[in-house]
Amino acid sequence: MSIRHSLRLYLIVRSSLLVQRSNFSRFEVNACKGRFSRAMTTSAVTNERKQPLDALLLNKIDTEQDAFLSKYPQYDGREILIAILDTGVDPSLPGMQVTSAGTRKMVDCIDCTGAGDVETSTIRSVAEGKLEGLSGRILNIPDSWENPTGKYHLGLKPIYELYTKGVRDNISKEKYNDNYYPLHNQAAADALRLLTTHETDVGGTSEKMSDNWDRDDHACKVDFLKTMKNVTDVGPVADVLAWHDGNTWKACIDTSFRGRLNLCKVMGSFKETGEFDFITARDSVVYNFRIAPDGNLVEICVPSGAHGSHVANIAAANYPENPQLNGLAPGAKVISLNIGDIRMAAMETGQAMTRAFNICAEMNVDVINMSFGEGSHLPDEGRVIEEARKLIERKGVIYVCSAGNAGPALSTVGAPGGTTTGVIGIGAYLTAETADTLYGVFNQVESNIYPWSSRGPSCDGKLGVSLVAPAAAFADVPKYCRHSKQMMNGTSMSSPNAAGTIACMLSGIRAQGLQWTPYTVRLALENTAQPLANSDPFSMGQGMIKISSAYDKLLSTLKAETFPNRLLHFNVTVTDLSKTSKGIYIREPVRDKPQEFTVVVKPVFRDQSADNDEQINFERQCILECDADWVQHPKTMLLVGSDRSLVVTVDARKLTPGTANYTEITAFDHAEPSLGPLFRIPVTVISPEVVENVAKGYISKLKGRSGVPERRFIEIPSYVNAVEISLEPGNREPLDRFTLHTVYLEDDKCERNTETCKLFGPVGDTWSKVINVKGGKTLEVCIVRSWARGKDPVDVDLKLAFHGIQKPSEISLIHGSANTPIRIQAPPIRSVEISPKIMLKSIVIPHKPTSAKIEPLGARDVFVVSGLQIHRLLLTYTLKVTKSCEVRLEMAGLTPFLYESPVDCILFQIFNANKAYVSAAGAYPDRYTHKLEKGEYTVQAQIRHPDDGFLEKYRDAPLLVHVKLPSPVDLPIANKPSIAASGKDSKYANKGLMPNQEMTIYVGSLAEDKIPKLINASSGSYLLGEFTVLSGDLKSADKSTVHYWLVEFSSRPSKGLSMVTMKKTPDQNVEMSDAIRDLEVSWITKLKDDAAATQLFESCRQKYNDHLPLLTARIKQLMSKKFSEQTPEALTQVIEISSQILNICDLKEVLQYVAMRPENTDDLLAIEKWAAHTGVEEDTKETAKKLQFLEEKKNAIIIALQALATVELDWKLRTSSRTIPSSIRYGAFTPLIFGGKVEPPAKGKKEVTDSKTKGDALDAAVEAALLKISPVSATADVSTNKVQPKTGLWYMKLLAWLPADDQKNVLVSAKHAALHGHWGRCAKMLNKSAEEVRSGANDSRTVDLGLAEVCDELGWVHLATHFRNTMLVKNRPAYRTFYNIAEMRRILKKKKSLQLIHAPDYPNERCHDEPPKIEGDVIMKKLKRINFSKKYYAELSKGFLKFYASTKKSELQAEYLVDLAKVSLSFSEKRVFIQFRVECRILVPADQSAFDKWKDALIKHRLYRQEMW
Repeated sequence: MSIRHSLRLYLIVRSSLLVQRSNFSRFEVNACKGRFSRAMTTSAVTNERKQPLDALLLNKIDTEQDAFLSKYPQYDGREILIAILDTGVDPSLPGMQVTSAGTRKMVDCIDCTGAGDVETSTIRSVAEGKLEGLSGRILNIPDSWENPTGKYHLGLKPIYELYTKGVRDNISKEKYNDNYYPLHNQAAADALRLLTTHETDVGGTSEKMSDNWDRDDHACKVDFLKTMKNVTDVGPVADVLAWHDGNTWKACIDTSFRGRLNLCKVMGSFKETGEFDFITARDSVVYNFRIAPDGNLVEICVPSGAHGSHVANIAAANYPENPQLNGLAPGAKVISLNIGDIRMAAMETGQAMTRAFNICAEMNVDVINMSFGEGSHLPDEGRVIEEARKLIERKGVIYVCSAGNAGPALSTVGAPGGTTTGVIGIGAYLTAETADTLYGVFNQVESNIYPWSSRGPSCDGKLGVSLVAPAAAFADVPKYCRHSKQMMNGTSMSSPNAAGTIACMLSGIRAQGLQWTPYTVRLALENTAQPLANSDPFSMGQGMIKISSAYDKLLSTLKAETFPNRLLHFNVTVTDLSKTSKGIYIREPVRDKPQEFTVVVKPVFRDQSADNDEQINFERQCILECDADWVQHPKTMLLVGSDRSLVVTVDARKLTPGTANYTEITAFDHAEPSLGPLFRIPVTVISPEVVENVAKGYISKLKGRSGVPERRFIEIPSYVNAVEISLEPGNREPLDRFTLHTVYLEDDKCERNTETCKLFGPVGDTWSKVINVKGGKTLEVCIVRSWARGKDPVDVDLKLAFHGIQKPSEISLIHGSANTPIRIQAPPIRSVEISPKIMLKSIVIPHKPTSAKIEPLGARDVFVVSGLQIHRLLLTYTLKVTKSCEVRLEMAGLTPFLYESPVDCILFQIFNANKAYVSAAGAYPDRYTHKLEKGEYTVQAQIRHPDDGFLEKYRDAPLLVHVKLPSPVDLPIANKPSIAASGKDSKYANKGLMPNQEMTIYVGSLAEDKIPKLINASSGSYLLGEFTVLSGDLKSADKSTVHYWLVEFSSRPSKGLSMVTMKKTPDQNVEMSDAIRDLEVSWITKLKDDAAATQLFESCRQKYNDHLPLLTARIKQLMSKKFSEQTPEALTQVIEISSQILNICDLKEVLQYVAMRPENTDDLLAIEKWAAHTGVEEDTKETAKKLQFLEEKKNAIIIALQALATVELDWKLRTSSRTIPSSIRYGAFTPLIFGGKVEPPAKGKKEVTDSKTKGDALDAAVEAALLKISPVSATADVSTNKVQPKTGLWYMKLLAWLPADDQKNVLVSAKHAALHGHWGRCAKMLNKSAEEVRSGANDSRTVDLGLAEVCDELGWVHLATHFRNTMLVKNRPAYRTFYNIAEMRRILKKKKSLQLIHAPDYPNERCHDEPPKIEGDVIMKKLKRINFSKKYYAELSKGFLKFYASTKKSELQAEYLVDLAKVSLSFSEKRVFIQFRVECRILVPADQSAFDKWKDALIKHRLYRQEMW
């Protein structure tokens, strides 16, 4: 449920408890951001055995579970498998080790979200006990590891991607305080000490250049360390290995982060081994593996929150040495299915939920507990809901779910718990007996439904809440929380209480050898539940679970075989003209006559069998009863296996205004009335009060009982859009608190869009809140006093004041329209003060996808229950952010939905230009704000659906990027069109309208310079904002949405009075020659073949020898090569060309112009200044022609000097006797200077030796070439008796044109600093370069590694570690995948023969559900292989598809046999696609008219075979 509901729950509980000042210190919302039903936490307690409070930590009394187990101690959940669909369960917790029978408790632990996936498709062989990991570390393979092949599958995982935000923040803070800051503080102090010492020793002046360089180096150290004081901790990156030990797959994470694998734990898949470990001792984050059958994917499962472990312990914890701490079903086994995506703060996703449903089907789960939920726009609809219903109906799973924590107002139940057919929704029950222990509340309180527990009915008329259970407990939480237990409450806790209790009941039924169905279980639970004295059906459903009575009822029903096994439920459909629903729900009743509804009741049967006798023979003679005199209906009904309809009349005139009224039409079997109702038709009627004098408002007296909601239903007048609600308590206590919750409903809109929740605290005598309403709707105003205040009521006066202004609810404005009129009108009840204002707060920019690809997913996404193969559409978008901003991502028609979505799931992932993962988002985009710095980003959107044809419709789906403006932008509003057109505002201060008075205001256009340019806008972009008219506090509730459309967005020239563009008459021959030349030159840097590039250059050089762009292009082409690709001839040519450029250009002339050149190089004044300064005669044409080359000459000179300085410094670095990091010594980042790509530096001994050998060859050529153009040193080299070029000459010349810290010069400066051992200066320059490289599309790994190695030289180990981690996290070889794409593509592309199974002798067994046999001629061929097809005679029987060479099958053995349980099927255009493990085959019936018959038979046989398998 939403974060707003989470905050509400927190505030309500907090208000109840702060006043008690008891023995606990703080409360906080559960860290998972509450997409699941919210839970509250208190201070931790210590788990000590057999303490007096143990029995009070979890309520087992109210549901009769303790009495049930006393009577049937063996029926404690044994032989029952419970699936916990939540944030994952910590398998290391003491209550999750063994069942009461001594068997392993946790069957499996799986992350269904995909957040922990590591692709391990890279395979490397071990050599001499070592191999290189993807991190670049050398991994030492222990001798104890068994690996017959010696081959390892390698992957890489940033550890912080496995942490929750809370753990990540804690670990980062601890690492900073304990490790980073102390080391950094000492390093900074040492650097400053060296600087001050140098200042003291040398002073402010010196004749030695070395003193200047040393001072600069010390200063750079101080500056660099200041910038690195507060860095973002990206965390370590671990290598992941997987291998087959001859028996099974094993995996290991290098948690030493140093390649010391002997310190790391080797584990197999959790399902087979039950093995788990902790990432580090500091974090205590538990993890386990699930390894793909081919070893190419390792799923790392970690809890994405504490919620799931708490829930699992309530449901099924077992403490053999202290049974008082047991959960409700200590004998049950548990499977943990994590559906809370850690990338999105544990938000559930459709991908995770549908995968979890599939696993439940595969593992024959008996009971599901899901303490998650969201409000739904469309109850009981959507792909996720569809898969959930299939799981219930086809596999008989008992699906228990929290109803939600969005109360206390009505119609606040969430999906799936309160809206989905077949799901048992559980409300939250507060027990007075545990208030002292769990909450520290000493006042006498009453047992009741928690105020914030969601209430029914659902928007489609269903009751919503099925049952209630105790909703608070102290239970174990993951060890990373650093305490053993936590108190949480909410429907999240009542749901596992109910699920565990139900598991005990089913344990007894299974022990009796009986088979239940979801219908019979629900019937027994609801018909034996105990109604609560202080509650209503909207809150409690049928009441409190009473498991002993339910067990007896279920046992007798099953023994008597009262219902067919295939009966799923009774489907109730209510029709009111064109609207259909699941119950009768009248919220705006007709007041002058009764309303009539048609109700259709249909028994629904499981359809996996060809035997329809149960449905054909089904008959029940039912008695219909209802205790409300305002409902009329038939008294009897004969139920058969098809639809039966009846007419129901509801007369709201008999109801008291201002009340909510609920009744049921119940159907009893005339022959067995003791069974209770077979089905119920829910009827809800809200009878609102009509306010007689709207001007005076509405006043009502409230009783103010603790924890008891008081509701008022008011019909909102048509002209009212804002209501001011006030509370005036009379005899309240000093610290009393009240919660206000208001709701009105709109068609197909979730209540969270129209609700308001406010907590009123102890300050002040009158509390007030202004809310937005809609005229003509029924507004519920619900007030509830804090439940912890005791039994004595307080008097409260509720007052409502009505306000309104008639205006459009949505306004569209078009950029450039100078005066758009908007009409407003005052209400008839009173005059109003107005202050019209339009504020634009964000800009929405649509982006078209740059690529779109549809492909089937792998084994995890072939669903057992439905037999569907899930496909995904992967859309890629490019964002260009010009300034740091906050963005949200939306895809219209998809992101507003989750459970009710027409697709399985939509997920977004954002990456920077280096493929580094930035953040993720999914449904409900308002919950995810992404802070993006300047740069280019890639957004990938994944949409999942079983029908690839359906996904085709979204190939061109635009991505709407919402960018928050730094500050709101106002539009001019005037009372006259002329004033609006001038861009001026009219003053509306102290202006007003008389009752019913109309007024037209005019909106002006936005000035061009006010249009935000945070992200490159495109046509179709619009600004989003609000239009308000009312003033004061009423403004917050008086909002209309404004869309300001930028229909055609383009950059315009800046304002100017008049401009003349200079244009000379073109010479077409000259233009053609120049164009040919420029085209040839442009290909110099594009050609990948060195020989071709050299040939093209030499050809061009003969024609354009002195053409500077040609010469600079050749330099860039040669210098952008990696060190391993460099040759002596290439560097010699670089030096020769650079010298040629310097000879061509008159350096003095260019320097003079640069000194006079303003920023605008096209300004004619610059020409005049240059001409006057140089004395050139004012010949316009010649001067202009000469000037156009000056900027070109300047750039060419800089490139030539860069090349010469780089070549010289690289030569000196290679031959230097200093200890220089290999990334700098061998010029690893030299290509970056000239726009090329870098390569990793030499690491191994052989690589270093090869680099040295290659360097020697290069050095001789460089030395000889430089000697020809450089002044020689004053003295010759004594050791070699050779003269050498003057060292550092070209770098010093370069400094005359570029500062040392210019972005174009920083890497050259870093080389110069390293040559002289100035590591502080080197680090500062490399860091500046790294920041620029990371923001662009270049790989920063080499620069980051260089920084790490420089920090090693300086002894700054903490910074070296930081840069090495940054190198791995910020530079990914590929995008973080939604799915193991490598495995999927291998399946689709690998060219192997079809893996058909030769037909064995199969026993001729019979099954009453066996589908009929079908046979006939078919054609089978490979997918996308026209040249291979063969005709067979096929026989489909018992779930197997046999292929014979001819129709005389009785005389032949089957050539091939296909087990349909081991393949996936899809259908398209009269073709059947059979997906095998490594290939896909197409099957086409020879008789095309029989396709539908074959399709239906294949589906049924596959389902039958899976059931048998």
